[in-house]
Amino acid sequence: MKKAFLVFNLLFFVNIVSFAQESGNRIYGNQGYYGSQTRRQPQTNSGGLSSGTFNFYSIEASVLINLKPNAFVAVFGVSNEAKEPEASNDKVNARISDFTKSLNGLGITKNDVFVDFITQARVYDYTVEGTQAKENFSGFETKKTIAVRYKSRDLFEKILAAAANIQIFDLIKVDYVVTDFDAVRAQLFDEAVKVIKAKAAKYINSLGVKLVTIGLANEKYDAFYPSESYLRYQAFETGDANAYGSNSSSKIVQRKSFTFFYDPIDASRFDATINPVGIEPIVQYTLYLRMDYDSERTKRLS
Repeated sequence: MKKAFLVFNLLFFVNIVSFAQESGNRIYGNQGYYGSQTRRQPQTNSGGLSSGTFNFYSIEASVLINLKPNAFVAVFGVSNEAKEPEASNDKVNARISDFTKSLNGLGITKNDVFVDFITQARVYDYTVEGTQAKENFSGFETKKTIAVRYKSRDLFEKILAAAANIQIFDLIKVDYVVTDFDAVRAQLFDEAVKVIKAKAAKYINSLGVKLVTIGLANEKYDAFYPSESYLRYQAFETGDANAYGSNSSSKIVQRKSFTFFYDPIDASRFDATINPVGIEPIVQYTLYLRMDYDSERTKRLS
């Protein structure tokens, strides 16, 4: 007579990984989707004021600016198979043409649509006879992408519906576009300079520190888009069960869904933040600025 031993253990499981609202299906191919929790981070203040020797000092400034995008670019994937390459390409072109016409009704012109040819490859399939599976050439598959630029966020759902109506379901990604990056950099730099000057004045006036400027030691800009700022989240409670028999053991588990949420860079890590985060995903630019100073030189000059 076989005996089975059953053990139950209550679990609470939360899995967080790195990811975009409107990011598209590329979210499933992001690095770390299946386990890594690595996420790119901005450079911020180290907290160290010494530059390596007792007489040399550094003052750091890290600044964050949150920006609403000027435009968006949604990229869709389209593919079709056929016996001949020409027929495969024609099928793809027909669906793209129908999609483009439907976009015109949304006020999106041909200047805001770009079609990119990706691949045209042979396709193989198998036929099974008895216990043997034989691979056979079955035709060609053409793949293209369609990039659609739009400015109003309200158009996104309408674009998705237009694509779905003609059997285009592969939304690959949505890029967020900020056009005036030069002005953004200038604003970040001006704010970082204010921070450094304020810190230097505080150290001099409050603590009696004597500082003479050596020069700019570090200037690092960075940009973080919503596609990098979504986390994968999974939460559930379940019993952990294992059935043990005389010859084998088995366990059947149910599928548990993941969800995703927008998690921007934490503003508390910065000396100054321009435009606080609202309720919608935004583009985040950062600047880390460091100035080096010499106190010994002041002593020699006095």
